[in-house]
Amino acid sequence: MRVFLCTLIVLGLSACSSTSNVVEPSALPALKSSSTAKNLWQASIGDETAYRFQPAFWGDSVAVAGGSNEVALLDRATGQAKWRQKLSQSIAGGIGIGADLVAVGSLKGEVLALEQSTGKVLWSAKTSSEVIASPIVENGLVIVRSNDSKVSAFSAASGELKWFYQRPQPALQLRNYAPPVSADGIVYVGQAAGRLTALALNDGRVLWEAPIALPRGASEIERVTDIVAPPVVHADMVCAVAYQGRVACINTKNGALVWTREISSWSGLAIDERNVYVTDVKGHIQAFERNTGRSVWKQEQLAYRFVSAPAVLGNQVVVGDLDGYLHYLDPEDGSLVGQQATDGSRIYLAPQSIGSQALVQTRKGSLYLLGAQ
Repeated sequence: MRVFLCTLIVLGLSACSSTSNVVEPSALPALKSSSTAKNLWQASIGDETAYRFQPAFWGDSVAVAGGSNEVALLDRATGQAKWRQKLSQSIAGGIGIGADLVAVGSLKGEVLALEQSTGKVLWSAKTSSEVIASPIVENGLVIVRSNDSKVSAFSAASGELKWFYQRPQPALQLRNYAPPVSADGIVYVGQAAGRLTALALNDGRVLWEAPIALPRGASEIERVTDIVAPPVVHADMVCAVAYQGRVACINTKNGALVWTREISSWSGLAIDERNVYVTDVKGHIQAFERNTGRSVWKQEQLAYRFVSAPAVLGNQVVVGDLDGYLHYLDPEDGSLVGQQATDGSRIYLAPQSIGSQALVQTRKGSLYLLGAQ
């Protein structure tokens, strides 16, 4: 049943997995003009893979993972490798970076910590199941979410387990690549059955838990409402979206619901000063007013193109698609204002944006650093 449900999600279907139900992707929109970001550099990591690797920024460095077991630290200004490392076991959990440390998860259920300056493996620690979500390195801890939804915090210095958190899980749930997200001493974890949990970073205490979506329907598949995309945090608000559920924004201090709207997504969302941007299961991108949840616009021209979560880059919103195209949207009205080709392979995850730059990784392991125009 778990395998079937994962296949259902990959195909983007809501009924059975018969090929007769597969919806054809919409044609690539034709634009009269194209306003895109500047490509600052291009690099590569590993071979083609079905795993969803997300690069991570840290100061003047970028940590990347790819292929079956490759990790590297790149110079942010040039894309040149400071070091590259092939690990002894297969990885699938993306990569995390913090002060003096790079961390990665493995299919064998281990988290490995590498010295940031050299790439040397400093320690490894066993988790309860495979790690397919990116670790967090923060405040002297390496925080890892394993595929059984257990969150474990290890000492960054030694690998010693400091705390863990796990809540009961439903019998049927989606495979979850979403990492925890930390901000202001709080770790936010999207859960199965539509729950968002806030944990204290230093000791793992549950600060609050809020329902993003409520299971409903006659069958177990219809009742799946998992949060499988990372939450986003802005000021005193954290927002999350659930598959077959809702997008909701929560007060970070007390877990009180600010607003909610019906939408289904496994891709994810982004946030800026004005809006929350969400890619739904059909590949439509929607914008909701950040403070009220009022619908602002809906862009449907990329339907069924397996569109990634959005990212905010400068004064544009950018998403990737199944053919490796980046699409740029005007945040005012959602109109498509630009297209940019990469290597032709799928962009699974949202561009990783920070300030005026964003880093894109494709299925083939190509990396593109983009700079806002």
